[in-house]
Amino acid sequence: MKFTITAYFGMNPKMITKLLSCWFIVVVFFTSNYVLAQEQTAIDPKVLKEFEEARKVLDIDDYEHYQLGSKMVNELEKKLIDNQNFDQLLYLYLEISYYYVTKFDYATSKKVLDKAEKVLSEHNNNCIRGEYYEHLAVFYNSQGNEKLDEKYTLLAEQYLKKYAPKVKQVDMYYNLTLLYLKKEDWKETLYNGLKYLEINKETGGDLDQPEVNLLIAESYYNLNQFEKALEYLRVAKYSTIFQKYDEDFLLKSRYYSVLGKLYEKQGKYKESAENLRIASDYFKKRLVYRIVRMNNSLNQKRELEIKNIEFQSIIKENKLRSENEKYKNYLLIIFPIAILTLMVLLYFQYRNAKFKNYTNKLLNEKNEMLHKVNSKLETALGIKKKLLDTISHELRTPIYTLNGLLHLMEEDKSDYEKNIDQLQASVQKLYSLSGNIIEINVIDSLENDYVPKKDVVNLEGMLNKILETVKKSRINNNTATLTYDDGIPSKLIFDEAKLYQVLFSLIDNAFKFSKNSNVVVEANKINQNEKIIEIQFVIKDAGIGINEEIKEKIYDLFFQGSEKINYEYGGSGLGLTLVKKTLELFNKTILIDSEPNKGTTISFSLDFEKYQEDLNAVTIKKEIKDPSTITILLVEDNKTNQLITQRIITRKGYKCEIANDGLEACKKVDEKDYDLVLMDIMMPIMDGFEASDYISKKKPYIPIVALTAISEDINKELFVAASIKKVLSKPVNVEELYDAIFQFVVE
Repeated sequence: MKFTITAYFGMNPKMITKLLSCWFIVVVFFTSNYVLAQEQTAIDPKVLKEFEEARKVLDIDDYEHYQLGSKMVNELEKKLIDNQNFDQLLYLYLEISYYYVTKFDYATSKKVLDKAEKVLSEHNNNCIRGEYYEHLAVFYNSQGNEKLDEKYTLLAEQYLKKYAPKVKQVDMYYNLTLLYLKKEDWKETLYNGLKYLEINKETGGDLDQPEVNLLIAESYYNLNQFEKALEYLRVAKYSTIFQKYDEDFLLKSRYYSVLGKLYEKQGKYKESAENLRIASDYFKKRLVYRIVRMNNSLNQKRELEIKNIEFQSIIKENKLRSENEKYKNYLLIIFPIAILTLMVLLYFQYRNAKFKNYTNKLLNEKNEMLHKVNSKLETALGIKKKLLDTISHELRTPIYTLNGLLHLMEEDKSDYEKNIDQLQASVQKLYSLSGNIIEINVIDSLENDYVPKKDVVNLEGMLNKILETVKKSRINNNTATLTYDDGIPSKLIFDEAKLYQVLFSLIDNAFKFSKNSNVVVEANKINQNEKIIEIQFVIKDAGIGINEEIKEKIYDLFFQGSEKINYEYGGSGLGLTLVKKTLELFNKTILIDSEPNKGTTISFSLDFEKYQEDLNAVTIKKEIKDPSTITILLVEDNKTNQLITQRIITRKGYKCEIANDGLEACKKVDEKDYDLVLMDIMMPIMDGFEASDYISKKKPYIPIVALTAISEDINKELFVAASIKKVLSKPVNVEELYDAIFQFVVE
């Protein structure tokens, strides 16, 4: 039997022709729409090429090229608007916005994103809207705004999953991986990380993805799938990026951190500590890299602003020349009315000359300002270099001592006590250096707002403690004599930290620059009334002395006399600067009497408040609790600090539980009452201020003591607002920690 189309459809040929024509139209319609949709989901290579050319011009470090690059971008934008090519216009806005984010110019980036939002409201494209939300998330993430970062990442997910091709979803899954990582939702982090690798592979992306493999490894680690974690750690480690690019500090910091935590779970504490130390080193390098990069961007922007001033000056001068030419032409045109015209022209010439003189004067003033700015900038760069050199040397010396002594103590335990003394001396040197750096910043920020603390001070005890500490740290075969006026009361009121810092710096200098001699420290009462007692301090040494020509310079930041003195005696050059600034807070000055090779005598006085016993105070009998009944919550994100502080606390018989961040601490306090909370401040997820505020409102009867490296003077209002009872500065003195615990756990 013959088989025909007519027989099959049961229709005549005309009907079949009409049907096929309709089908062809439908196919063409959907095919054209599909092609159009494809064009709407990517930036046109021609547009991208033009923008790349403009960006190269923008990256050239001068104002003329910056103006030219901006003009090229504006012309490209205008061309797309004139052609009503709004999809490509939106993609251009997203490229421009991201460019300014990389330059830390967030204000310009936000303006461009606002323009994109306006175009989207009038010419919607759901695929591009998803990418717009993705760029908004990146914009807020770069500024640390986690709330808005999360909001726009989730909005981007909704649109890109529904409307975008797979190649556009790769970055979306990467951003979702980072989002759930911050929230510690390890299942979602794992799902999105694996999804990223899957789609990246499908769409022909770069298969070398060590960062995502690390995030997957960390997820498996937190889900207790350690073999899987090790598998992805190995993939990350042997990736091309990990092996070849040493400057990827963040990647390597995360790798060694995850590996260290994994070893800790497996009970390999030595390997864990080593990997966590390496992770910490890379993290510090990352911070330095980001700070230098931001400084370079800020300096570049400042230079552009300066060149803008010069450029505007040239424009004004050109305008003046143009005006002069215009007046000359007017003179030729209106020559027949010579006298009147001459008078008018003379008048305008006079005004013009006056204006030109004013402009020249203004230009001279601006040039002078530029010269001063350049001088200040050169001075600042010099100070910055000196700071880095000095701090690097002063940090490496005691760190080398610590590493060396620890190595010796592992091999030979015979000189254990001597090694411990030397370790304590190195730690004291590091503590003194960090304290001086912090104090310099604190004093400069206080200006006229300083309010002295009113601590109860045992002056004689403080002087003896300083002398004992310095004699241990300075092995110069020196002796010490303390002459203390019996008329000075045993208890005085003063800012204890500031007093200790001044006395320690001066006494330490006396020991440092003396050998085989006696250092004399005197404290004498020289004046008093009903409330105030003035005490004069004198520190004498028989050291190298100070040359007359440098006496006024010794208070300058980082000044150490000469390279020879710096090489032989070391030091940061911060001590005397800090002493001078501290005494100025109390309206006091320091006097120095010195002769080279004979010694130095330093004197100054301070006004102390007399301590008044409250005779009407009711003595409350306090019962000391059994330490085994006291539970302390330690909130600290650093594993090493957790281990050390927990051991210090439990040695006295107290119970100690640990929370890794502020959010975890809040959850623990919700579930249990603690006798005391020891709170770190700078932590991820939730900081110590926010956590303390929550705990003090939820359970106000639980006292909170801060253990932190940030300055109490600068952040005093924040500590008060968070209801923190006491602040102990890191590194914390063990006896001060015990005293604080005892203060808050008695009944």
